[in-house]
Amino acid sequence: MDCHIRAFGACMIGGFPHRLEDSFFIQATERLRAESTLNLITSQFTFGGFPVPRVTKHLQHRCLEARPNVVVLQFATSDLVVPIRKSRNQSGSVARQRQVLAHPARLQHRLKWCCRDLLADLLQLPPVTQPAVYLQTMEHFAHTLLEHQIIPVVMSPFVFGGQRSNRLARDCTRQLGQIVASLPGAVFVDAYAALDQHPHHEMLLADGTHLSLAGHQVVADTLFPSLKKLLLEAAK
Repeated sequence: MDCHIRAFGACMIGGFPHRLEDSFFIQATERLRAESTLNLITSQFTFGGFPVPRVTKHLQHRCLEARPNVVVLQFATSDLVVPIRKSRNQSGSVARQRQVLAHPARLQHRLKWCCRDLLADLLQLPPVTQPAVYLQTMEHFAHTLLEHQIIPVVMSPFVFGGQRSNRLARDCTRQLGQIVASLPGAVFVDAYAALDQHPHHEMLLADGTHLSLAGHQVVADTLFPSLKKLLLEAAK
C-alpha cells in the first residue's frame, strides 16, 4: 500500500540553508520509511521568503494536484518576523530567498538580536503578516486539505531569536493548536514547545530565524511520532 506524504511550507521544510537531507521533514520521513511496512512516497514544495497569504493561490497547483495522502504544513518564519526595515517583499514584489549563511549564533549575534528587539519594541513595529491573517490562512489550508480527503499535519511556528517575534510565535502556537483541535481529522505538531526547551541560540543560526542542524533534529524528533501514528492507522 502506498502512502504519499508531501511537505508544503516555508524554506526550512526543505532544509534551507542546509542540505535537503538535513531537513526535519526528510529526517522524520526517513525514520518512518525504515520502520513502516507501507510504501512511503515523499515530496515537497517550499516557498522561500513568501508570506503565507501569498501562498494561497498556489495550494491547488503546488499541493492538491500531487494528490498526497498527508500534507505537512509549516509556515510562519516569513510572517511573524518583525523587520526593522521594510523589505521589497512586503511592498508586493516577487519574493526572493535571501542568502543565509549557516553560521552558528554566537554572542555577538545574540547581542544584535537584543538591539533589534529594543528598537522594534520602542517603535512598536509590526510583523510582516498580522497574526490574525496568518492564523486564518493556516485554518483555510487545513480546511481545504480535509475537504480533499487529505490529512493536514499542521506544524506550529518555530522559535525566533528576537523576543518580539518570539512572543508572536508563542501566542500563535497556542491559538493554532486550538484551531487545529477543532478540525476533526487534522493533526497539530507543537514544534515551538520542543524548540523552546533548549537555548534558542543553539536551535537557531546567526540570523535568529533559520534553524540550526540541532534545531532540525529537535523538530524531526517532534514530527516523527505524529507521522508514525498516522501510518500505523493507515496500515490497519
